[in-house]
Amino acid sequence: MFFWLAVAPGLWAPAAINILDAYDAKWVIDYTTAIGPALAIFSSLVVASLADRKYHAQNLLGVLSISGAVFLWLAFSCLEWGWSPWWYMFFQACNVFIAAPLWVLLSKVALVHSRNAERDFPLYTMCGTLGWISAGMVVSWLALDASATSGKLAGYVRLFIGFAAFMLPKTPPVISLQKATLKEKLGLSALDLLKNRKLKVYFITTMLFTIPLASFYLYAPKMLMELAEVDKSSFAIAVQSWLPGPSAQMTLGQMAEIGALLMLSYLGVRVRLKWIVTIAMVLGIMRFGLFALAGEHEMLALIWLGVALHGPIYAFFSVTGKMFVDRQVPNEMRAQAQALMSLMTSVGTVIGPLAVGQLYKNTADENANQEGWNTWPLFWWVLTLAVFLCLVYFLVGYRDEEEKS
Repeated sequence: MFFWLAVAPGLWAPAAINILDAYDAKWVIDYTTAIGPALAIFSSLVVASLADRKYHAQNLLGVLSISGAVFLWLAFSCLEWGWSPWWYMFFQACNVFIAAPLWVLLSKVALVHSRNAERDFPLYTMCGTLGWISAGMVVSWLALDASATSGKLAGYVRLFIGFAAFMLPKTPPVISLQKATLKEKLGLSALDLLKNRKLKVYFITTMLFTIPLASFYLYAPKMLMELAEVDKSSFAIAVQSWLPGPSAQMTLGQMAEIGALLMLSYLGVRVRLKWIVTIAMVLGIMRFGLFALAGEHEMLALIWLGVALHGPIYAFFSVTGKMFVDRQVPNEMRAQAQALMSLMTSVGTVIGPLAVGQLYKNTADENANQEGWNTWPLFWWVLTLAVFLCLVYFLVGYRDEEEKS
């Protein structure tokens, strides 16, 4: 299930900016990327509360996946039909609102039925990584990097996931919803977790870290396509014969993620959370630095190296965080705690595309003035500084005397 759930976004997310550009709708990507998470901020909390209190998690996963599949298919179909890009934004917003809790629910099912979460959960996540890699490869091998067909295929995959979810192990609610307060029914009781200093600092760091990270899937594929036109070195040509398009090249991050998850499965009970998360953010600084250098020297090799760093960044920050959060909360709050982390990520995902999009329009966009400071390097150096500030906040705010991830 982790494999297939990752295949769906892997088919369209890395190619989104190039798909929209092909249909003269690139301008809508910043708003689309922001409005979906804005609507979905509380959907994860509400659905997670239902999973903790009333409904089986696997049944909720199935119903939501099938419902969201319809809107995902419509979002890309309307581009082929020549409808206004505003319809794309509307259908994608509906899709994200419904689909936001899917990973939360699947994570709950996996963590509840795992005998050793620190060992098993990174391996489950690795299956998702393989799914994302497979999806990106298929998109580029079929030359769908700029075609709405890739998004429609994702809708079919989500439909399959919905029916398959009903065959997952039964994961019943822990407590009854009948005695719950309105606050608990809405999932707002999860906000009480912010009273825990460690959780609060990690959640806020997650939100801040997500803001500059929005640039990765939004603009790295665009830069890959642009550099492919100017970098004609033998090495670049050789790699592109194996990874023929931006979608396939973006899977370098997931390839590196496999090794990082295997390492995390070993390190999970041996290294403190603070240092694993610190390593992730240091790698985040290095990634954007490599992107800046790639733009300055017009070298695909540098941006490929930066893309590859996505793997350990995701594994060391997000996967470690899910295990850490799961261990910090009582059983009746497990799904809601994961949903709260998803909420904080959503807040960053709302702010990120708008802020990063404005930065892009004033620096790296082809319509911007390319004289002086208007360049790809400036775009990525500003984001490098943003990640550095996130790291400073985490190191100053987090206190880890005894707790290990």
